Amino acid sequence: MQNAITHLVINWIAINDNSILVGATDNERWQWDTEEGASGADAKTLVTVTLTQQNKGFSTLETANFYCPPGDITRSVVMLYIEELFRIAWAIKNKNLDFTEAHKIYFGKALKSKES
Repeated sequence: MQNAITHLVINWIAINDNSILVGATDNERWQWDTEEGASGADAKTLVTVTLTQQNKGFSTLETANFYCPPGDITRSVVMLYIEELFRIAWAIKNKNLDFTEAHKIYFGKALKSKES
């Protein structure tokens, strides 16, 4: 039985000296992974957003990468959450969260769009 793909779940966070990456999978893949006893991190990531600090005094570069083809149902869902993913990445940056803190707050977080 297949559930509807309705939202994204944060399944990847990476923080280093000059960048913050936040990635997400869909709710169905998350459920499959966690029902098998895994953490959810191995569920296929469909989108990542990254904030990269250029050089001191320069603005932060924002990038989004998609791992789902145009026209796929997952792509439509992903597009609903880009702004929310960037909001989370900026919150991590602005609060100076380390990996442990960010993981505790955001890993496994179900994203809800304005449309849902």
